[in-house]
Amino acid sequence: MIASHAKTVFAVALTAFLTASVPAFAATTAGGGLQVPGVPEIKNVVCLSGCTKVRATTPGGTIQLTGTEMDSTRLVRFAGKTGAVKVKPDLTSSTRVEATVPPQAVTGRVRVATVSGTFSAPSPQTLYVGPAGKVTTGKLSVTDAAISASRTFQFGVRKPTLRYVISGARPSFDLRIDVASKSGEVVRSLFRRDVESGSSQTVTWNGKTTDKKPAPNGAYSYVIRGADGTPASISARISRIRKRAARSKKVADPFSFKIFGYSFPLRGPHSYGDGIGAGRGHQGVDLLADCGTPIVAARGGTVYYNDYQAGGAGNYLVINLRGAGKRSQVYMHMPVRSRFKVGQKVKTGQRIGSVGTTGRSTACHLHFEQWTGPGWYQGGTFMDPLGALKRWDRYS
Repeated sequence: MIASHAKTVFAVALTAFLTASVPAFAATTAGGGLQVPGVPEIKNVVCLSGCTKVRATTPGGTIQLTGTEMDSTRLVRFAGKTGAVKVKPDLTSSTRVEATVPPQAVTGRVRVATVSGTFSAPSPQTLYVGPAGKVTTGKLSVTDAAISASRTFQFGVRKPTLRYVISGARPSFDLRIDVASKSGEVVRSLFRRDVESGSSQTVTWNGKTTDKKPAPNGAYSYVIRGADGTPASISARISRIRKRAARSKKVADPFSFKIFGYSFPLRGPHSYGDGIGAGRGHQGVDLLADCGTPIVAARGGTVYYNDYQAGGAGNYLVINLRGAGKRSQVYMHMPVRSRFKVGQKVKTGQRIGSVGTTGRSTACHLHFEQWTGPGWYQGGTFMDPLGALKRWDRYS
């Protein structure tokens, strides 16, 4: 009994010791092991305040680091005159970190350290740190603003264009307009020079991030700043509109919009028919709709084929997609050939034809196919597009 009791006490003590030895940051997995945080990877550095340029700041200014695995950041390391200068971040999320530039910081690349003490690689870009007070824009105010389209598409017919009126303390000033994600991450910065106070301006974003890649699906907004990074204030009227927009989906926020990579290819009532296979080697999905229902490009690209096949596709169009890994999309059974010629560019959401029943078809419908890269009968293979079509259908 004594030996048994001693073993029990030892086991409890050992468990307590091991539990106390586990670092606070380490999570346990379902199997009982430790899940060590991933190493952050910095992809971009942007100045948010105290800026002289988009990657140039002053002590006391704020910078944003974006990348992956950023939520494990414990310290931000700046270059210093006599060695690295470390500060705690002001904000962390999975994709971004914000930090205040310390007085000892100098020009150099920035790194972050995790709670386990692991350092990231240096930022790809250099952060320039100069003396304070070199650039000031003065007080700025947006007195009017409106977004042209609250829902847009990559490579689309309509782009998210902001029309705004800006006033300032000076006759003219430089502006920086940031495109920020819903979480606040700055994905692109656009610039306007010598803007006249009280003038009406427009800004349009092409949907690409700083690294020139298509931005992920999601909600974004324009943030108008002075050249030093200070956000412009907004008028009381715009503030009221934004509050109403936050409460009701029927009111549009004048600075905000959503962008998506693909559009649903039909503009009208429809239902889903046969999918992949269907007992006859079917390579796509049939979308049933009235003849004459408009067909639009699900994603922009270049026309690869425009032809007629009596015993199969009827009038059909093949588009090699932009920014989608050389995929192709195919539209079949249109009543007449599409007006787009081989080699011509097509935009997402642009009308390319109508629903028909030409070729091997017994009812009005669009037969839609999607192929992997390098494309339709260019070395790719057909995919099942049903899941993607239903996603596009929900938001288009």
